[in-house]
Amino acid sequence: MTVTNSGRRGRPAAERSHAFRAAGRHSSRVVFLRRSIFAAAIVGLGGLIWIGLFNPFATAIPDVTIKGANLDGTRVTMEQPRLAGYRKDGRPYEVNAKSGVQDIRQPNLMELNNLEAKIGMADQSTIHVESASGVYDSLREVMDFLKPVRIKSASYDIDMKSAKMDFKAGTVATEQDVKVVLSAGEILAERMNILDNGQNIVFQGRVRSSFESQDGLQDKGGAQ
Repeated sequence: MTVTNSGRRGRPAAERSHAFRAAGRHSSRVVFLRRSIFAAAIVGLGGLIWIGLFNPFATAIPDVTIKGANLDGTRVTMEQPRLAGYRKDGRPYEVNAKSGVQDIRQPNLMELNNLEAKIGMADQSTIHVESASGVYDSLREVMDFLKPVRIKSASYDIDMKSAKMDFKAGTVATEQDVKVVLSAGEILAERMNILDNGQNIVFQGRVRSSFESQDGLQDKGGAQ
């Protein structure tokens, strides 16, 4: 009687085949992970190079610092950006924000969130600017405040629904309702332009004012 052991030889062969396929799958996973890590490193390096080469504040503001940056598609999110520089007349200004976003398709624009700015004035005083949102254009050196903005100094307090501030020209303009509070009263207007680095202020539209006179009486005025 002849006994064949083909079954015994078949089981090791099947096991070897299964092990070979498992090893192949493991190698594929290792290659995929290596490629993924390499790709992530390239993307991260590319983001850092982009920030260094295409930072829109490079020509307008000499001092820019950030806490960190993340790249998501074409948008770069910056943590706690700080911008500092000098206007053409030598007066300093500084802008701090909780976060900033730039799109590589429009590298001269940066969206700033929860921002605060300090601007030096000719009389050595400082005005403070606060807003929840603003867009800075480094080519024009202009900040568009898209949400309510407040400008404070030692002598006045201005509330606007929106505004455009030109750092280069030293002007501020708003096409919406504005309220100016002074030490002796207040002014309400539909539009306002601050010119010549704050030397001249023009109120437009319906203008109303209320002031305390020296004898304690209120002087009210209005104009169309």
